[in-house]
Amino acid sequence: MTEQPKLSIITCTYNSEKYLPNALASIERQTFRDFEHIINDSYSSDSTLQIIEDYIMRNGASYPIRVIQSPPHGVANALNVAAQEARGEVIHFLHSDDYYYEKESLQKAMSYFVENPDLVWLTGNFLVDIQGKLVVLPQTHLLNLDLEKSLSCMNIISHENTFVKTQAVLDYGGFDEAKNFVVEYRLWLRLIKDHQPMIVNDEFTVFIINRGSTSTGNIFKFMKSLSRAFRSQRKEKIFPMLGYYEEKKIFNFYKMVIQFMQEVVKFFGLAKRPG
Repeated sequence: MTEQPKLSIITCTYNSEKYLPNALASIERQTFRDFEHIINDSYSSDSTLQIIEDYIMRNGASYPIRVIQSPPHGVANALNVAAQEARGEVIHFLHSDDYYYEKESLQKAMSYFVENPDLVWLTGNFLVDIQGKLVVLPQTHLLNLDLEKSLSCMNIISHENTFVKTQAVLDYGGFDEAKNFVVEYRLWLRLIKDHQPMIVNDEFTVFIINRGSTSTGNIFKFMKSLSRAFRSQRKEKIFPMLGYYEEKKIFNFYKMVIQFMQEVVKFFGLAKRPG
């Protein structure tokens, strides 16, 4: 094991006893072993910490496992706190209720970085587990058609199937901790301005759809996630299909028109004032 592992796996937990054992078992099965595992627990009150302790007993001699704790200030905060602790060159966030698809999942993902040393990030298809049935959503086809336009319309990058250089996560502001925003969308929108991801028609991680899922538990939560995505777009100055509107000629023209109208209103407002 090298002093600096190739990969940092980050898992955030909070009363995660139901799904966490499956997530941890999928890590234990991996053929790729040059990684560290950072677990950030938000002071769980169920058996989560005992599950983690047993996991460390089984695997502590095989790869580094570090447990930190931070107050429950939301998933984005938990991810950012853990990212600051990462020592690996590449980072992957494995949620406590997700799991690696195959035992070669990490081997496949990391091979892209080995073969492409300058690669900053890669993303694959969205793989979901719906009551035990696996369904692939190949949104990478849309991304390949036009990455910027596709991402400007909706956050269609699978967070679970995306691997990013650790320094890039830190340099581009990490996850959005503001209330009512999609936590990872901001990071993708900032990254693509400077670095195109490698888009692969493959799957690495399974996302479990369950009633407790933030965006998929029910239709109300799903609609709420759409609203959050629109807020993230506006915050990053994105317009659907148009992309980064501040850089477009049409936006410069729009600003000129607005400024002209403001000057007109100001002029007539002053003209009407008694001398």
